[in-house]
This record gives sequence, structure tokens and C-alpha cells, in this order.
Amino acid sequence: MAPHILTAFGTFQMATNKNRVGKLSMDKALESSALAYLERGWSVIPIEPRGKRPLVKWEAFQNRLPTKGEIHAWVRRWPSANVGIVTGTISRLVVLDIDPGHGGDDSLVTLEREHGALPHTIEALSGGGGRHVYFEHPGEPTRNRVGLAPGIDLRADGGLVVAPPSIHPSGRPYAWEVSHHPDETPLAPLPLWLRRPGLGDAGRPGHPLIHWRHLVRDGVPEGERNNAIASLTGHLLWHGIDPDVALELLLCWNRVRCRPPLADEEVARTVESICRTHQRHVGDRD
Repeated sequence: MAPHILTAFGTFQMATNKNRVGKLSMDKALESSALAYLERGWSVIPIEPRGKRPLVKWEAFQNRLPTKGEIHAWVRRWPSANVGIVTGTISRLVVLDIDPGHGGDDSLVTLEREHGALPHTIEALSGGGGRHVYFEHPGEPTRNRVGLAPGIDLRADGGLVVAPPSIHPSGRPYAWEVSHHPDETPLAPLPLWLRRPGLGDAGRPGHPLIHWRHLVRDGVPEGERNNAIASLTGHLLWHGIDPDVALELLLCWNRVRCRPPLADEEVARTVESICRTHQRHVGDRD
């Protein structure tokens, strides 16, 4: 793995501590990283090994930090678990998730050409070739946005990201980009243009067709259900589907494909919210 690309283990320094890191067991490195993130005030949770699904009911950790005792207990129970960071107000974090496999790099070039370059800030690289760009939460409600642009999502209130030194399903580790390591890089404020409600409405055409086919066929686990329903609602609305029809379709999809299903009332609230946002922007365009 090229040394100019990443550091792998939390607060350890890549250049000077490579041999020391190599001697640590992966479970000890994961535990050390989770505790280091907690010291930063970041809410952490255990994630399934080589996956992205939370191993605990994590809604509580959107409102409080875990204790060190809880982290130790998680490591004892799941020694090979990945580490997740809960985004939003609890951790004071918003993360831009860039997936080059779905056009994220090209989308970012387009967005930066229009709005200016992203500021220097903390950044992690996923084992799948993606990037997680960390920003300071603005302190006001900031929702997750799936499909901000093709291959780009925004992880904010109620969201989470998998963090270094977790292992990607590919078998490669997540890692901090050397020149953007949290030990040496201040967290930049979230750019104003990323806070605009009109940018990247959930479901606005952007993701390739294969994305939507996989989503409706494969479903989503806990932690991704609200985002997926919002994304699908927007996708249907931008393709001219009547809101009442969209609601009935999403109620059915939730019952069959969400693991576990959300309450019908929660699905309806999400769909209604996206419908209101969609109508505002349609009105603006008219």
C-alpha cells in the first residue's frame, strides 16, 4: 500500500510508527482508535466486521456519547468489529462521502468549479477507493442528503460513516489521508454552499440506473432506512410520479425491503417532508 496515501490506525503517526503499528493486533488498534475518537468528542459505535451495518441500536448515540466502558464491552463482544462515527450535532461533524465508482470525482470537479475548492480539512480514504471529507457541523439542523450529486452523499444529522482503521468489504482498510490526518489537521467549517437546501435534493436525477435497481431490489439495513426512503421518494417525484402513489409504493417497499421495517407513520413523515421540499423547488423553477 503506497505510503503517500494513508495512515491506518487512529492517532498513530504513519511515518514514524509503522513498525509499532504492525505489531498491534487489529482488535487493539480498533479499540485504541475508538477511544481516541471518543476523546475528540465523536460518538462511536461498533459496525459489523468488513461491513457497514451497526451492531447495536444506535439511535441513543445520536444524542449521547458512549462511555469508555461501553467501548471496552463492545470490543470484548465483537473483537473484529469495524468502527463507526455518528455524524451530526452529537459529534459536531458533517461528512461529504465521495464515491468515484458512481461518478463522485467528476461530480466534485463540477461542484468545485461552480462553488470553489473545498477547504483543507480532515479526510479519510475508504478501502473501496472512496473519500470521506470531514467538516465542522454548523450547529443548525443539517439533514443527510443522498445523491447530492452523482456519487456524492452528505452524512449529517442521523447519519454515520465507517472510520479508520475499519476493514472495507474489499478487505482493504479505511485510513486517514496523510496530509489530512485529524492529529495534524483542523476541522474546517462546512462550506455555505453545502448547507443550501436546494443543492442535491434527495432523489434528484444523478445516480445511475443500476443504483436504483440495486436499492429497490436489495433493500437497506437499520441506519440507512430513512435516507433510502427520502432518496427513493425524490427519485419518484422528479420522474413525475404522483405523491400519493409514491407514498403507497414506499410503504410497501419499506415493509418488504427495510431490515427491520420502519413504522408506517415514520415512512409517511419522510415522504411528506420530501414532497414539500420537491414542491418548493418545482415552484422556484417555474
